[in-house]
Amino acid sequence: MYRLTLDHSRLRWGAEEDVLPSSVCSEPCPSGYTRQFQGVSCCWLCVACRDDEYLYNDTCSPCPLGHQPLKNKTRCSKFPVEYMKWDSPWAIVPASFASLGIVSAVFVLVVFLRFAGTPVIMASGRELCYVLLVGILLCYAMSFVILAKPSTATCALMRIGLGLCLSICYSAIFTKTNRISRIFNRDRFSIKRPNYTSPRSQVIISLALVSVQLVFAVILLAVEPPSIKEVYMPRSVVLQCGISSISLVISLIYNMILIALCTAYAFKTRKIPENFNEAKYIGFTMYSTCIVWLAFIPIYFGTKNDFRIQIACLCMCISISATVALGCFFTPKVYIVLCQPYKNVRNPQGTQSSTSGGLRFYRPAATTQAIATVATAAVIGSARADPDFTTNGEITSPSVDESSLS
Repeated sequence: MYRLTLDHSRLRWGAEEDVLPSSVCSEPCPSGYTRQFQGVSCCWLCVACRDDEYLYNDTCSPCPLGHQPLKNKTRCSKFPVEYMKWDSPWAIVPASFASLGIVSAVFVLVVFLRFAGTPVIMASGRELCYVLLVGILLCYAMSFVILAKPSTATCALMRIGLGLCLSICYSAIFTKTNRISRIFNRDRFSIKRPNYTSPRSQVIISLALVSVQLVFAVILLAVEPPSIKEVYMPRSVVLQCGISSISLVISLIYNMILIALCTAYAFKTRKIPENFNEAKYIGFTMYSTCIVWLAFIPIYFGTKNDFRIQIACLCMCISISATVALGCFFTPKVYIVLCQPYKNVRNPQGTQSSTSGGLRFYRPAATTQAIATVATAAVIGSARADPDFTTNGEITSPSVDESSLS
């Protein structure tokens, strides 16, 4: 009887390699794949879990919010906590802009202190200008507080300083516009000095307006103490101050009211004589500020999923508001002081003009009403001001903000 022996070396299984086929329906699934059975328990398809899922009991389960699966999909781990880094472009741009603004504001302050006794500086309302410059400097400085890593101290400072720096600026501007409005909208032919128009009164009014914002901020801080929190996003964990965006906007309501009042007064005084051109700059400042803040609100609330854009947007909005005020109020004065010193002189003694008090007004095309208004302001100013005072010695008069009534 013959016994047959199978020579496995000569067998071919339809493949180039001499590999013995496995007698199973499906191979085990690799890591991160779950089995999808095909009717019988021994046959399945391997289905990969999604990027936000991990494998638990042969089932793909989603990771909790703010977590991500490990590479082997066996469990989830928390995302690294994110916050604004100083080397991020979203921080470099606002910080650079704010730094340039601080340098510019300090330069203007030095010029005002150095030439404090010259006609142009004296006519600009020095006391309110100093208050405004302090507010502008604080606005630029707030960018660094907002960009810093959230902590209890920085969150408290931001909640107080954010509204305070803006209120200092707009309180000073509101005081200026209110003063001009009261002067030019009173009895045209009355020579009685308006109340509370002295530099000291103007500073006290500004500080009183600022104190309202300060008290409001302290009360909010006591009701909701400063804290930090981790905000869980689908793909990140963000470290933020423990205050909602709505609460942040509520803390700025008072400043919104001041901006609206300043804009209303700027529009109200838009037709005063060109010699008193402070109102023109105030109007441009407030119109630009309204546009900036109206653009800020939809951008800020429309980018909730990206905290970097929100922070950069808030910083740039505050810095741009400060830059508009700095450029409109101070650039013309600094330019005359440094580049056109021949205009920064008093009228020659004995020079008389068509208006009382020796102020020089060359506006032949002015209306009768404008001329009467200018004359009234000049008479009021002659009671205390130097009758030969002028801001440029050529064609414009002193600002009504200081020289006419201080």
